[in-house]
Amino acid sequence: MFLNRKINKHLLSWKNAKNRKPLVIKGARQVGKTSIVLNFAKKEFNNTIYINLEKSEHLKYLQNPISLEEFKKIIKINFQQNIIPGKTLIFLDEIQNCPSLIKLLRFFKEEWPKIHVIATGSLLEVMLKKQGLSISVGRVEYIYLYPLDFFEYLDAKKEKELLKFLKNIQLGEKIPLAIHQRTMNIFHEYTMIGGMPEIVKLFLEGVTAEKLESIYSSLLAGYKEDVYKYSSVANAKYLKYAIENAPYFAGNIISYKKFGQLDIKSREIKTAFELLKDAMMLSPIPATQSVEIPLIPKEKKSKKIIFLDVGLVNHQMGILKEYLNIKNLNSFYKGRIAEQIVGQNILSQFTHSPAKLFYWGKDKEKSKAEVDFCLNKNGTLMGIEVKSGKTGRLRSLHQFAQEVKNKQIVRIYSGEFKKEKIKIKNIENELISIPFYLIPRIKEL
Repeated sequence: MFLNRKINKHLLSWKNAKNRKPLVIKGARQVGKTSIVLNFAKKEFNNTIYINLEKSEHLKYLQNPISLEEFKKIIKINFQQNIIPGKTLIFLDEIQNCPSLIKLLRFFKEEWPKIHVIATGSLLEVMLKKQGLSISVGRVEYIYLYPLDFFEYLDAKKEKELLKFLKNIQLGEKIPLAIHQRTMNIFHEYTMIGGMPEIVKLFLEGVTAEKLESIYSSLLAGYKEDVYKYSSVANAKYLKYAIENAPYFAGNIISYKKFGQLDIKSREIKTAFELLKDAMMLSPIPATQSVEIPLIPKEKKSKKIIFLDVGLVNHQMGILKEYLNIKNLNSFYKGRIAEQIVGQNILSQFTHSPAKLFYWGKDKEKSKAEVDFCLNKNGTLMGIEVKSGKTGRLRSLHQFAQEVKNKQIVRIYSGEFKKEKIKIKNIENELISIPFYLIPRIKEL
């Protein structure tokens, strides 16, 4: 099964751009980087020079410092291929394993601007910091890849008409109840299994829950094995501890002190979380109290944890089998799974740079408030409250609306798609209510 990802349209635009730079695709392991590039190459280029830098037989040819002319000769002789401008794609997979090629990237733009070059890196940011390297600003273009969002999941399920409907529905239009209920049921299914490509393929092919459990276990085991590549043996145990336990706190605000065990210091946990952030395994969402642009993070406040994928969260929590058969959607969304799936989908909408996503919190005794997510949308502060059911109080969102002048207040829930006027302290405000399944359109709606 080929998964059609939204990154594909960006790859095509990049290929046809006049002032093109080498493209670096960042993403955690197993989110689909390699298969996406190989499928794209097959469609768009006459030949692809695929260099897998996890393979010793490829790495040994390129691990020493080389010039572009030397690179060209190595490709011609050792890989037995020619580089033809406009027709050849050079694909450097897992480039973080080869510092010499990282250094060479800038020269493709300067000396070979007509050559198409794509590099991928699962641990690129981690290895750059570890080895004291950098990629010259302005010499490459970045794309960030995440697990499938809900619209990509619908595409994988061949729900073409439903997907077209959801992409074109406008604020103010009513979604028929039968379509709403059906889409919520599919979203519930997506929230159970998550968006890891291998899992999605197997699930849609009818693989059993037991088999899926073994794939989730393999994925997590692979992530834990990776820690030796970017940490010392002494720090590896903290990273493994963080990978194993972060899913239990997905969607929660946590302090490093409370996250660690008695024999693990908060400093060690903070370092582990920073490494996992660089590896795109999780996203620590900072707090902000800003009431105007720019949003300033409160670094000393605890962070909200969004793990890589909700399916991995469900597996690690031991609830996957139970919830694959659940009928009451709202009972599943109790707790923090709703915030995990919303956060995960918001993050995945930011393709060219990581999302500057916050949660908004006030600590004053008489005006304590916490809005689940907050971001800058074209100079407007968007406050987003996540509600597990169709109803629920919006006290914190009201507090946000009172203190922020240039704002947009949004509720994400399992109810209907609508815009309404609400009064807060006798002042009229516009509230936009968005069903869970429209999160991929959060930036435009």
